Amino acid sequence: MSDHNTKSLGEAIKAFIEAMKWNDSFNQASIRADWEKIVGSDIAMNTTDVQFKEGVLTISLNSAALRQELHMRRKNLLAHINEFYGTEMVKEIRLK
Repeated sequence: MSDHNTKSLGEAIKAFIEAMKWNDSFNQASIRADWEKIVGSDIAMNTTDVQFKEGVLTISLNSAALRQELHMRRKNLLAHINEFYGTEMVKEIRLK
């Protein structure tokens, strides 16, 4: 048997998700599920919605002060999220 056609289960699942064009839905579900682990409980408690589409993460917050703080730290948050997932999944962050 040749090893060149062998894929890990993770690689096969990733290829299937990409083939089915489910990336955005899968990534959004992942971000929502992991949101508190990514940003901590204080930010998570003030987050009203998280949307992900085509590399853009839109975060809705119920605190203007927190929105301003995250706006100033947006690049750090972007790097932290991508580091959390081990890939450059998020290209841009928008705050509402």
